[in-house]
This record gives sequence, structure tokens and C-alpha cells, in this order.
Amino acid sequence: MSINLVEIFDDQKKLDEKSREFLLKAIEKNNKPGFDYLEFKQAMIRLNKLKIEESIAIESAFATASTVGLNKDSLIKSAEYYLSILKNEFNQFNTALEKQIESKIHSKKKQKATLEEKIKSIQKEIENLHKNLKQHENKLSKLDQDTAEAQKKIEDTSERFKEALSTITNRIEKDIELFENNID
Repeated sequence: MSINLVEIFDDQKKLDEKSREFLLKAIEKNNKPGFDYLEFKQAMIRLNKLKIEESIAIESAFATASTVGLNKDSLIKSAEYYLSILKNEFNQFNTALEKQIESKIHSKKKQKATLEEKIKSIQKEIENLHKNLKQHENKLSKLDQDTAEAQKKIEDTSERFKEALSTITNRIEKDIELFENNID
């Protein structure tokens, strides 16, 4: 059975598509063979589409899954496994985000400080260096604009990623709670 991860984690398609696809590719890449949380969740969704009550859908999906060796403990452990995949992706994302902040914001702020010092020194030489001064002032303005744009883009990407991560994490955590409450 082919797993539709979008159907499982973003059936309303409300998450940032780029962030969602990044996270779902990580889950797909690390999908363990056999019947586990993902297959169980997809079976539940298909039963829910038939207008079957959730608790009955869980019991029915679990009854079927238990014939292939799935038990409550292995189901919850597999859901926790996918949470660990998401946590790892979050850690990698944060590392990359810090590098982006360093390269696109902090380095530009350092460049700005350097240019400001050059501007002060150029102002002392006034007439001979007036042309040079104007060039540096233009660069400074461009750096401020680039820094603001880079910071906004990074913040937007971070927010969309965190929203996707939170939604998927919450979905899995609610499923774990649901399984614990509905599976004997």
C-alpha cells in the first residue's frame, strides 16, 4: 500500500508546502518496512472517510494490523520513531538556520560597521574622496536593505517550518494519546 503522507499530516493543505514537503520527505525516507504507525494511520483515515466512528476505526485498523504482528507497544514506538525523525530534522534545520543568520545577517552587520568607519574617514578627506564616499554610502544602503530582506525571509521560513513541525508533531502526539486510550 502506498502511503499518502500529505493525507495523513496535512489533509487540509494548510501548511507551508516547502516545509511540509521537507518534513514528509524525511519521514518517507526513514519509513520502516512493514506495517507501522504510518500504515496504521492511513488505514484509520480510510475508515474515517467511510464515516466510521473514530474509536471503531481505531479498533478495526488495530484488529487488522495485529494480524501482521503490530501491537500497541510497537505502534506507539513506531510513532515515537517518527517523532525522533522530526526532532532530528528540526535540529538540522536550526543548524542550517544559524548558518544562514551568520552568513546573511551577522556578516552583513559586520560589513555595515566596517563601511561606517570608512565613511567617517572619507568625510575627513572630503573633496578628493567625495566620489568614493558616495559609493560606500550606496553600498551601506544596499546592505541595510539586503539585511532586512534576508532577515524577513529567514524569519518567514522559520515560522512556516515551525508551524509545519508543530502541526505534524501535534498530530502524532494526539494519535499516540488516542491509541493509548483506545487500544487494549
